[in-house]
Amino acid sequence: MRAPKVTLFLTTYNWPEALSLCLQSIAAQTHLPNEVIVADDGSGDASKQVIEEFQKHFPCPLHHVWQEDKGYRINTLRNKAIKKASHPYIIQIDGDILCDKNFVKDHLAFAKKNRLIIGRRTNISSNNTQQYCTSIKYDDINNFRNKAVAILHHHLLYNTKEVKGVRGCNMAYWRDDAYKVNGYEETMTGKGPDDKEFASRLVHAGINAYNLKFYAIANHLYHGDEGLRNNYGANQELYAQALRERRVKAIKGIEQ
Repeated sequence: MRAPKVTLFLTTYNWPEALSLCLQSIAAQTHLPNEVIVADDGSGDASKQVIEEFQKHFPCPLHHVWQEDKGYRINTLRNKAIKKASHPYIIQIDGDILCDKNFVKDHLAFAKKNRLIIGRRTNISSNNTQQYCTSIKYDDINNFRNKAVAILHHHLLYNTKEVKGVRGCNMAYWRDDAYKVNGYEETMTGKGPDDKEFASRLVHAGINAYNLKFYAIANHLYHGDEGLRNNYGANQELYAQALRERRVKAIKGIEQ
């Protein structure tokens, strides 16, 4: 299949150093996305200045979607980014991710109709994170990357109806499929399995979950526990309900 045009969006909140590093890693891709959206959960002027500076020279269109800071509302923010997306395929990461230089190219190699890509991440140590954020200079990280091993890993270890290992910081799906399930569940606020809940509804809608390892590598900057798990139990219950009911549509989602 010919590679689709792709929107890459990332979510960020008040960490301009990480945002700068993330955008540097995207700008260095061997296959650039067709556009990038910074989905901003209410950051202040420092993050805005980073985005405006990158917009002057970024190698593809770079958009800023901002919402007022009313607590952790990442699902509302993700839905805004999906609505903003101009292209049929979406790659989703977080603003504390440093993408391998072949990250977009790798994702597109596995893009297929009726498929959700569930990627993985490696963790950057606290010391190395501090060094990156002090220099604010991105260098590509050498990781074990092998397409054959990625395919073998999927066929041997994963069931396409399960959403094990889902991380919102590295996943890809078709924009139309996101609309099919009414996007992310906006009644889920605070930390919780929001990404798994979204992925489970895609599976209930007949989309295959493709677990990808050793390819499309995302490197995660260390940030510790921010104390955002204030609503975790309620979100776990919403996820459990979605599984029990085999729910497809979000209760409050992209169409509301």
